[in-house]
Order: sequence, then structure tokens, then C-alpha cells
Amino acid sequence: MITDVFMRRQALILGTMSFIIIGVLWQLVVDFGIVNPFFISTPGAVWQELLVQLQDGSLLVNTAATLYSFALALGLAVVVGIGLGVLAGWFRDAEAALEPFIWFKYSAPTVAFYPLFVAWLGYGTPTIVAIAFLFALTPIYANTLSGIKNVDRDLKRVATSFGARPHDIFFRIALPGAVPVIVAGLRLGVGRALTGVVVAELFGANAGLGYSIAYYAQMLQTSRMMVPIVTVILLGVILTQALSYIEKRTEAWRVVHDN
Repeated sequence: MITDVFMRRQALILGTMSFIIIGVLWQLVVDFGIVNPFFISTPGAVWQELLVQLQDGSLLVNTAATLYSFALALGLAVVVGIGLGVLAGWFRDAEAALEPFIWFKYSAPTVAFYPLFVAWLGYGTPTIVAIAFLFALTPIYANTLSGIKNVDRDLKRVATSFGARPHDIFFRIALPGAVPVIVAGLRLGVGRALTGVVVAELFGANAGLGYSIAYYAQMLQTSRMMVPIVTVILLGVILTQALSYIEKRTEAWRVVHDN
């Protein structure tokens, strides 16, 4: 327990130091004239602009819009991805029926569907959610499928020998054993859902971090543009680290469960 706490603190310290080093290098390459500040601004200028956008409320409005679309897209991807993954992992016929559609979606560039969704759903939140949903669906589905499908055969054999029925094996062995793998898929899905939201907002939205990035880029206002970019990065780090923590907790829970 003490070792785990120490390792988490060490990882936090190292991660924080990495961000500080990146900020220092960013400032130095501008100060020494290696890169023109017009292209990447400076940490100090970005910080000042961050305060301005917080004060006028624009950053909070755009962040809220992005998080709203993100929550809808991820929630939909979780429900559909886990549902289909469990179905395909437990029933081979379902896997065979779903596999062509899932891997076609995985192989095709998701952004290519953007004009179709605009035609069907119009500009704004529905299209943004649809794109982000497609981004997040595949890793959640694939990990759920893998977790259910690769259930411990020895445990299944032992349970069957003691008279366990299929639904007992599913709820007491397959599903609990698949939880850590499913959570790992959710961690991947979180990053992809956030990416999908920002990408869709870049193409067409009237609010959101992606919208503000595109708007300030068109106005050639680099410092203002860097604020939503940094915000997206921080959101991604926070969300994925939260899922990483949950993933570790479920891994420990599975070990206890199996024992």
C-alpha cells in the first residue's frame, strides 16, 4: 500500500516536472530567437490571455460547450460499445455479424463522415456528438469484446464442473474478469471522444474549444489560440489519468475476486 502511494506521488512529481520543462524550453526557444513568437507565442503571453478569457467568461463558455458534447458522445459510446462488445464476446454469431461494420468504421477515416452528418443533423451539437461517438466507439467495443471473449478457461471449467449455468459463468466470471479490460477501453475512448469533439468543432460550431481554436487561428491571434489548445491538453491529461487510476483499482479488485 505504501509502495503504491509512493509510486503515485513519484509519477505525479515526474509528470509535473515534465510540464515545467516543456514550458521552460518553450520560453527559451522564443527568447533566443530560435522560433518567432508569432507562430507559438510564449508561456507568459498565453498565461495573460488565459486570465483575460477567464475574466470575460469566454473560456468557461467554450469549455462547457466542449464538455457537454464530450459527455453525450462518450456516454453514448459507452452504452453502445459495451453493449455490443458483451453481445459479440459471448455469442460468436453476433461477433461475426458485427465485425464487418465495426472494422469498416475503424478503417475508414471518421472525419469523412462529417458532410453526411451535417446533411442529416445540421451544424452544431448533434453532428459534433455523432462524430465524437464514432471516434470513441471502436476502442470501447474492441476491449469489451476481448475481455468477455478471453475469459479464464480454467475458471469456466471448474465452475461448470460444480454445476454453474451459463448465466452464472457470465455474471460471476466473465463480466467481473473483463472489467479491467473494459476500463482500459474506456480510457482510450475518453481520449478519442475528446479528439472527435474538438475536430468536429473545428469544422463547424458556434461554441467550444475547437471552435475558438479555429476562430483565433483565422484571426492570426496566436496567444489567444494557444489558450484553448492548452485547455484541451489539460482536459485530456486529467480525464485519461482519472481513468488510469480507476483501471488500476479494478485490476486490484479482479485479483482479489479471482483469489
